Amino acid sequence: MSTKKHWRGYYYAVRNYLNTPKGRHDVIDYTRAAVIILGIAVLLRWVIQWWYTM
Repeated sequence: MSTKKHWRGYYYAVRNYLNTPKGRHDVIDYTRAAVIILGIAVLLRWVIQWWYTM
């Protein structure tokens, strides 16, 4: 089996999963978690940078 067929299979599996109610809910949860983590990282970087320039 070629690598291209593997990637196509993964693509269809993920697409089918995202078409289910659980898949949509998981995407919303993971996106929310990523936004929170990035927000905290930006905030911490800003606080550390502010602390060093005091």
